[in-house]
Amino acid sequence: MQTLEPSPKAEPFFLSRLDGVLGAELPVDAEDRRWQLAMRIAASGSLGRSGLLSDFLLYIVDRCIRGRTEEITEQQIGVIVFGRAEDYDPNDDNIVRSYARKLRKRIEGYFLAEGREETLRLEIPRGGYTPIFSDAPRVSPETDDSIAPGDIDPHESGASHPVVSESPEFRSPVIQDISYRAPGHLRITLGTVLAVLIGVFLGVGVMLLMHSRLIESRQVALSHLLWEQLFSRDRDTFIVPSDDGLVIMQRLVERPVPLTEYINGNYRTTVKIDDDPDAKEILKLGGRRFTNVVDLNFAARLAQLKDVVPERMMIRYAHDLRMDDLRTGNAILIGSDESNPWLELFRPQLHFRFRFDPDPDKPSGFVNLYPHPGEATIYTTKGQQEQTYGIIAYLPNLSETGHVLIVAGLNTAGTEAATAFLLNPKSMMPTLLQARTAQGNLQPFELLVGAGNVATNASTPHVVLERIGLPPGH
Repeated sequence: MQTLEPSPKAEPFFLSRLDGVLGAELPVDAEDRRWQLAMRIAASGSLGRSGLLSDFLLYIVDRCIRGRTEEITEQQIGVIVFGRAEDYDPNDDNIVRSYARKLRKRIEGYFLAEGREETLRLEIPRGGYTPIFSDAPRVSPETDDSIAPGDIDPHESGASHPVVSESPEFRSPVIQDISYRAPGHLRITLGTVLAVLIGVFLGVGVMLLMHSRLIESRQVALSHLLWEQLFSRDRDTFIVPSDDGLVIMQRLVERPVPLTEYINGNYRTTVKIDDDPDAKEILKLGGRRFTNVVDLNFAARLAQLKDVVPERMMIRYAHDLRMDDLRTGNAILIGSDESNPWLELFRPQLHFRFRFDPDPDKPSGFVNLYPHPGEATIYTTKGQQEQTYGIIAYLPNLSETGHVLIVAGLNTAGTEAATAFLLNPKSMMPTLLQARTAQGNLQPFELLVGAGNVATNASTPHVVLERIGLPPGH
């Protein structure tokens, strides 16, 4: 039986965005020649930089091997591979056809270069997407019966022995071209051995580099998946920085401002401060449009993302936001409950809730409402000023037709830690992998991020706690 000889990419590391779909049933036989070939092509230099092309290839090969070719349609590929809606119209959106043309060219390029020694061929006929496999034509190796001078030792008596080549070719002054020849075998030279070893090391280096690039491309792809959910062409996305004037006012009067009073503005007119001659000036702080550099820097970084739809991105001051904005649009809310009262609407959906206590003897921090074994019930900076915390929460909007992202900290350094972690695709990859559904969307998730606090600046942000899905009862 003909077998497929292993190549340097016989067991490539390939992390497909579709692993939840491809692995939803019994896995494809890893020893299947067709699957092995598809994996080598997916991890090759020809396709390795395009996660979508690799996912496209693995999806159609998976369905072909399973005998479910009826699922290899433009509609299904658009939904499963490219994340289009179930009812999208391929006549209006030709992304599948466009990528199919690219995929055919990349596969042809693979067999002309890296895969030229493959014994199995794969092609995607035009007019369809079902792959066809065929054995490569066998080419008889050319034989050369001529014997070069010096290939036969006139003194050879049947015993193996080393000989020194008398070829006039250049010889290194350090490494002599010493060969070993057994009767009836080819001559093996030290130079040949060195060349093979160098080739092996170079091959390993190239594979490690490709592996690194594959991982990096998957990290970026998952990051794009998150931002694509938050920025879309069919709805506005509101970026809402913290209201730092409100924070200053609340700290001075030691009373929180509920969302209802924040919306109607009563907190600036009806709240009285007994026996305080500066009451009016203090209350004016609540109406000042103050925010901080960390929030502004985060908003600027968001504006530079490739997934942003500029005409749909709105930076809205917290006091100017409206309830309807959180029903019909997407939103990114920055700051704690104390600095962004709109977070009050999403408190029931949070695992980690901010608690501020004006009493300095009582800790303020993030309360862990559903602690797992070994977890603390509250994460606070009290008694450890060199440590800070922030949260990242991805939730549905009020009508569950869009998405809300909450990025908040116990202080400015905590918010900075959360934003830095969020904007790092490598840091976010493990969580996004777990939160990704088989349909290519993201389910709600929440992270408690910890970091060092050095002079109000965050350092080395890391995950402290992680939750996938909404809290119990939701």
